[in-house]
Amino acid sequence: MENKVNEASRNSLDEMNIDNNQKPCLFPDQNVLDLLELQQSRGINFNTVNNEVFTESSTPQSDSQTTSACTTNSAKECILCFNFISEADYEAHVQACLPKTPDVSRTNTIFQRKQDACLNCSCLVNSADDSGFIIPCRLNHIYCFQCLYTAMKEFLASKLMPVCHAAFCDYQLSRYDLACIPLTQRMFHQILPLVQTQQRPQCPRCCFYVEIQQIVDLDQHIESCHPENMVPCEYCYCPTDFSEYEEHRQQCASDGTGRQQKLVEYILPRTKYPFRAQQIDFFIENKKKDHHSIIHPLSIVEELAEYNDVFPMELPTRDCDICMESCFLDDIFVFGCDESHKLCYKCYEQSCIVKMNNNEILTCATCPYQLQYGELKQLRISPDQRNLVVEYQVQKTFDRYASGSRGVIKCPNQACMWAFEPGNPNEHFRVTCQMCANEFCSFCNQQYHYRTVCEEIPVITERWFFWCNTERGRYLAERAKQDANYAVQLAEYEKQHAASRQRNEELRRRYETSVEDEKYKAQNCRYCPHCNRVVERMEGCDSMVCGRDYHGGNVQSGCGKNFTWEQAKRYKSAAIRRPEQLANELPAPESPLVVHENINCDGCHEAVRGIRFDCVHCPSLIYCEKCEQRCTLAHSDENRRQGQRQHVFRLIMTPFEDAAYF
Repeated sequence: MENKVNEASRNSLDEMNIDNNQKPCLFPDQNVLDLLELQQSRGINFNTVNNEVFTESSTPQSDSQTTSACTTNSAKECILCFNFISEADYEAHVQACLPKTPDVSRTNTIFQRKQDACLNCSCLVNSADDSGFIIPCRLNHIYCFQCLYTAMKEFLASKLMPVCHAAFCDYQLSRYDLACIPLTQRMFHQILPLVQTQQRPQCPRCCFYVEIQQIVDLDQHIESCHPENMVPCEYCYCPTDFSEYEEHRQQCASDGTGRQQKLVEYILPRTKYPFRAQQIDFFIENKKKDHHSIIHPLSIVEELAEYNDVFPMELPTRDCDICMESCFLDDIFVFGCDESHKLCYKCYEQSCIVKMNNNEILTCATCPYQLQYGELKQLRISPDQRNLVVEYQVQKTFDRYASGSRGVIKCPNQACMWAFEPGNPNEHFRVTCQMCANEFCSFCNQQYHYRTVCEEIPVITERWFFWCNTERGRYLAERAKQDANYAVQLAEYEKQHAASRQRNEELRRRYETSVEDEKYKAQNCRYCPHCNRVVERMEGCDSMVCGRDYHGGNVQSGCGKNFTWEQAKRYKSAAIRRPEQLANELPAPESPLVVHENINCDGCHEAVRGIRFDCVHCPSLIYCEKCEQRCTLAHSDENRRQGQRQHVFRLIMTPFEDAAYF
């Protein structure tokens, strides 16, 4: 006899996406994919309900019949839909109310059972013919559907977490387990909030665990899972599709700092139970200490699965200096003050809120150390809130410097208000704006330059422009007349001439701007008597303060010292030369090539012979005559792609000239 399925049960199964085409895994722990097929022609026959036998002649009654029966006979609550049904019609109603159970097709595994007894009532059940249901606990306990529904109802009544058996098995049912049990829609949603375990089902193909929200998520993962096409990366160990392996490998090879982070991010959603990122990272670090251990994602996942939802190691912790609560190191922020005070992020955020409400500049919660913008950006709040905090600190810092007399360094970007107080405002060092990421020299506010004083930059820029614009071709042509080897370089120069046009035009604009700046500063600027910075008097009296207006405001980089305009020396502009003057400084075509000892070219990695080209904006970048045009052009293109200004190269003719810069 076929059992009928009430509408609520059909809706429940439809919402859980269980149909003939979907085959969710009932036994994630045993890597067995059980197939759930909803067959409209099959039903569930219970042997007993409340110790009464079901007969095949039992027929469901309509809702109107049920309602009328309840008014004449004593009512009894249905174990499935919780409606009150008359005792005379109770058996037929339950038979009609039962949802159709998916046909569970077992493979020939050790978990296959032909016939067994219900753990609760000991009646004979058979999961193969839909008279029982197996819970995927360690012992694979089997229940008849009457006991299963009764147990679920008891969990609902007691508000306790659903487990396999309240007395004999403490296996906690997961969301996935409940979704596989053919419950009514109402019961499923009522019992779902009681689930506490976060166990994930296991894919039978890749053997990783899968993060799911619905049963269909696992089906989709299994269909798209092809572990035979995955290759472990030699750097981060993450399995990668063979078609994407080369690109992934190159990225990992260039990014040495992020390899373990990639491995952690890969493992995080694939463990049996959810863990925190710092726990996975700590586990991997300990695995690396054991040189005999294999760092492989699946081996890590399998080892963690043995401990269920308990992390097997104790992570190092640190007490917050304010609330004194013990927190993981990842949840502790360390300030840049001399005492290295440590606060949990909650106390860090609360400290900033209190100081902002009091209209105070943001400092360390336990000392006067002023917070830097990079530290404020690590607050664990929304991006909009973080921007408000940073803008508040910028304004308070700017107001403090505008009314003070101390030396400051301010970002030369006119649209940026970032400024900070250096230990020594007269020192030359590289500054990176923490607001707009602009990099500049602390002294001249120009693009930062290595191994070069600020006054030499205009001369080096001029020399490099002349070389790129006219003198390179002339020099190579003269050399080619004396040395046949230079004919190849000359041909390469002529071939690359068109490609160099954009770079040369940018250099021309930069050179012309530099010339105009030098003329303007010679007419209007002087040197600060204390720090030798270039200062300009806009208006007013002769009283000056280096770095701001005398009466406050207009904050710029400066030492903050007072002086008078008459005390300041006039600015001396760099000499403006012509290309012919550079030609006279180049080596004569007939002269032998000078060897720069112990200096290798970063292009060909051979010893530098002839003119040496040093990038003044890079920590160390050197090219020889042969590689210069090709490599400097590529360097220029890379700077353009990154939105940076063109880099300038210094021409060093002899090792003696080189020694003068170091």
